[in-house]
Amino acid sequence: MNSIKAIFLDFDWTLFDHKTRTFNGKGIEALRKAHDKGIKLIINSARSYHSLRGLGTFEKLPLDGFVVSNGGAAFTDKEVLYADYLKRDDVSSLLKILDERGIGYTLITLRDAFIKVRDEKIAHDFYKVFYEPLPFEISKYQGEDVLAIQIFAYEKDDVWLKPFCDERDLYFNRFAENNVEISSIEFLKSKGIKKMYDHLSLKKEETMAFGDDLNDIPMFQIVKYGICLGNGKEEAKKAAYYVTDTIENNGLYKALQHFGVVE
Repeated sequence: MNSIKAIFLDFDWTLFDHKTRTFNGKGIEALRKAHDKGIKLIINSARSYHSLRGLGTFEKLPLDGFVVSNGGAAFTDKEVLYADYLKRDDVSSLLKILDERGIGYTLITLRDAFIKVRDEKIAHDFYKVFYEPLPFEISKYQGEDVLAIQIFAYEKDDVWLKPFCDERDLYFNRFAENNVEISSIEFLKSKGIKKMYDHLSLKKEETMAFGDDLNDIPMFQIVKYGICLGNGKEEAKKAAYYVTDTIENNGLYKALQHFGVVE
């Protein structure tokens, strides 16, 4: 398929297999071949840049763009296309409350992440499930703008945390029983793709995207070929243009071959 000029790539369960905690080798190899043919490769992940970097993503793939934090920011090596930062006053006010209550958190910036652990158990439980490189210690934080704050808090804390967010019109996302992410708005992967369209002079007909989860649905909706891995959620499969094999059965490679992107 000679018309494809850019491929947007989810990370977890698409490029990276959590069963083996390794990248899918055949998929990576196929993507590198696509890049050699001039096709742009753009990561589009809920993970932070810090997390992707720490897991070795950028050594595996020659990437032309980065959409991180589920669409919270998009940039290239040379230019930040946008970043939906929290207001500094909101950050300082929330951190003051968290420190008073003895609750730990992680600050997600454009390229880094900084952690303050107040309860070792809750942090351990979180990282046991979410395979992540550890953020830098909070002492290394130098006041950079913050995309999101991930708070080590249980549902019992929602009774005061959610009203705080409502009052300041912040987006509240409980994505785990022991963690909440606070951002300025709801982050969507599709926003990053739209910005990449403009920056790289791309048309919808020239793009495809790979993913597996609910947050990939907005991404599927604005590319020509939204491709869901066979291990993906049923809702994501229904929203996809095409459903390929599972990650362990080289679904990404098979889809690229099916559409003629690689031989």
